[in-house]
Amino acid sequence: MITKLSKYIVLLFCFVTIVSCSKETGSFAFKNNNDDRYIIKDGLCEFNQDEKVNWAFCFTKVSKQKKIGVVVLKKEKVWIDVDSFYDTVYKDKPCIYGHIENYEAGTYKILIVDTGNEIAEKEFVIYNENENYD
Repeated sequence: MITKLSKYIVLLFCFVTIVSCSKETGSFAFKNNNDDRYIIKDGLCEFNQDEKVNWAFCFTKVSKQKKIGVVVLKKEKVWIDVDSFYDTVYKDKPCIYGHIENYEAGTYKILIVDTGNEIAEKEFVIYNENENYD
């Protein structure tokens, strides 16, 4: 016999499942001139100011075509917009690509957003190998 409490538990379970399954996830990967392929890097990434680094964000699963926003921010007193663009992902193209080039030394982050909701972010540091730190 199905009780009223059982119905609520089943409805709650369905709601939680739908909400958790609908959250988009993915991974950032990077490739510099010395790499043959993109490499997923955990933690804070550091790149030399003189090198060009390609990055990719690949969604774990794409169920329908979507327009995704990409924002690159630099940390000053507040986060400053450095670059932004849109790209479309779909089942056969689940990745967004970009590059890091000619950035000043400092801390940056890449934000992946969908209609105002943040999907993912990745911080990285650009350093200048030629600067002296005394």
